[in-house]
Amino acid sequence: MKRKFITGVVALLPIGLTVFVVWFSVIRIGGLLEVVFKRIPELSSLPSPVISLIGFSTLVLIVYIIGVITSSYVGKRVLKFGEDLIAKVPLIRTLYISVRKFTNAIFIDKSAFEKAVVIEYPRKGIYTMGFMTNESDWEIDGKKGNVNVFIPTSPNPTSGYYIIIPRSEIRETELSIDAALRTIISGGVILPKKRKLTKLKEEVDSEGRKKQDSQN
Repeated sequence: MKRKFITGVVALLPIGLTVFVVWFSVIRIGGLLEVVFKRIPELSSLPSPVISLIGFSTLVLIVYIIGVITSSYVGKRVLKFGEDLIAKVPLIRTLYISVRKFTNAIFIDKSAFEKAVVIEYPRKGIYTMGFMTNESDWEIDGKKGNVNVFIPTSPNPTSGYYIIIPRSEIRETELSIDAALRTIISGGVILPKKRKLTKLKEEVDSEGRKKQDSQN
């Protein structure tokens, strides 16, 4: 009986969580426009959840329309005009440009991430998934072979940590960028089928020596 109960919980939990997330999104996000819609006589008598649903649908439609508009030539010109105005505000300019570049990198142009990697972070024995953003070497204390890695936070990958780490301490994965992002966003709930890690291949020169050693 206990096993059947657990099986039932496992079967219903994904459905329940999905319904909860959808409900929470509709109530919270749609509620942002509830005050506006309640001022409309035809909608003021409707129950609050119905108004929230209408508000949520309206926001989704607005975001979609903005996406359509900004994809056109005129929309791009308008967006650039707005960005130029923001660029004139010193503090806001730096924040806006950084956030825009990063969101573009994650949601539009994932080529900013070269490969999904795993490193020992924040200490030895604990492994963290990240993305190599640039293989251009840094020279630290006279030693080259240090590369750029971004470690996103879970479940929000738009924030994280940027570190410079020796190439020899990076383990390469067989994951695509999308698969790695799904794993990070889900907090490890969604795992890829291939979970094999290998040391990152070090570059060698024409004489077969490690490039990293030849530059020291």
